Amino acid sequence: PSMAPYAKESDCLLQITAKAHSLEEAEAMIAPVMEHVCEKLGDMVYGIDVDCIEEAVMALLKEKKMSFATAESCTGGEIAKRFTDLPGASAFFKGGAVTYWNEVKSLMLGVPAELIEEKGVVSHDVAKAMAEGIRERLETDMAIGVTGLAGPDGDGVNEVGTVFIALATEGETFVREIHLGERRTRSFIRRMAGNYVFDMMRRYMSGKPVLF
Repeated sequence: PSMAPYAKESDCLLQITAKAHSLEEAEAMIAPVMEHVCEKLGDMVYGIDVDCIEEAVMALLKEKKMSFATAESCTGGEIAKRFTDLPGASAFFKGGAVTYWNEVKSLMLGVPAELIEEKGVVSHDVAKAMAEGIRERLETDMAIGVTGLAGPDGDGVNEVGTVFIALATEGETFVREIHLGERRTRSFIRRMAGNYVFDMMRRYMSGKPVLF
């Protein structure tokens, strides 16, 4: 068998190919190679025979019978859009809010205005409050909060490409700070932030470390 890596915008596809007289023979040749690759890459592998990470997340949501919601700022609805592009998304995704203005974060999500004033809108604490706020309001198993700077302007504190992602669950809220680069496009930053969101969800539902 041969293996070809395809570097996509935000992730990488490894395609394993074998030539044989039958499909069964080819699959038998591929199996040990796939096993070896998965062993080497460990929990970085988010799926086999899936087109995207959100597809792998949907399979886990179905298996675990879980629901989620989103509270987005800098991603502008990118996460909700990507997931609802999948057929059957309505069984797991209750809804989301795009809260660009600080006042809307307070009004719709219950993020205290004094918290935003003290910590800054692009911060660990605000992302956490966003996720917990939407989870409480929509009564979901999990919820996402995202706040950051997609550019081109910074905020005088954080560099462009800084994003805080929170995953609120029944027992704990995880927050990850990522830096995606000052020279990246807005669409790239949003896309990458979405991948981190889905990866955190995947890790949580699979019993893997959410933060690493």
